[in-house]
Amino acid sequence: MYKNKEELLELLKKEHLWSQKQLGQNFLINHSIIDAIIKAAELKKNDDIIEVGPGLGILTEELLERAGHVRSIELDPKIIPYLKKTFGRNTRFELEEGTALKAKLPAKPYKLVANIPYYITSPLLRHFLQPKEPAQKSPTLIVLLVQKEVAEKICAQDGEHTILSLQVQVFGKPSIVQTVDASSFYPAPKVDSAILKVEVYKEPRIQDLKLFSTITRIAFHQRRKTLGNTIKNHLQISREEVDQLFETINIDPSQRPQELSLGEWTKLITSLKPFLST
Repeated sequence: MYKNKEELLELLKKEHLWSQKQLGQNFLINHSIIDAIIKAAELKKNDDIIEVGPGLGILTEELLERAGHVRSIELDPKIIPYLKKTFGRNTRFELEEGTALKAKLPAKPYKLVANIPYYITSPLLRHFLQPKEPAQKSPTLIVLLVQKEVAEKICAQDGEHTILSLQVQVFGKPSIVQTVDASSFYPAPKVDSAILKVEVYKEPRIQDLKLFSTITRIAFHQRRKTLGNTIKNHLQISREEVDQLFETINIDPSQRPQELSLGEWTKLITSLKPFLST
């Protein structure tokens, strides 16, 4: 495996492979970042891993050394032959061609560890945190190399929430392991990156996820409006009913959606269910 930019360029030339900008490909050339990702993933010998966008396999190689099974999902058909040639003889390696956004999720515990194309960060997290089939499971742990700004939004504190931070934090506890300079990649992206870690809960903090998704989407689409007005208009109830609802759960109806904590969102969603069932 390549150890620096020069060796990467030689490998790309030899295999007739080049970075596909439309696929968001930026190859890691800083091995200390690989080490940090591996450490954050807390790998054990019996772990099942899903890796998205293995590229030339610099992370794949380290995952195979430490985990029990690695399922790598690659969209670029030009890289598939190289990955088969490099890792195909390893019985603990599984290569899946296609988009991870449509991948079938396992029914047994696994971890998601990857250096992903940044443009799929939000849909990828939704796909893995909200399985569409009852038999499919979310990962027990997620470690992703993502755009720094996006990682910071996901890790937003109470009072600064975005719809993305709420969508992730309802399923797990996110943290930034470390930031990553653009020079750690070739070609270098125009933004800095970060290693994002999400410790996934056994159960989401809000049970009615459909209602939670609906209300947060409406509220953040009208983020300048107070929550009281948003709820009043959505439920088509009186101002007196809205004030009574918010007084019962001890939340100020004049607040904006980003100002509520996840705990307050939990109380709000729970309190809305009786209004929707009548």
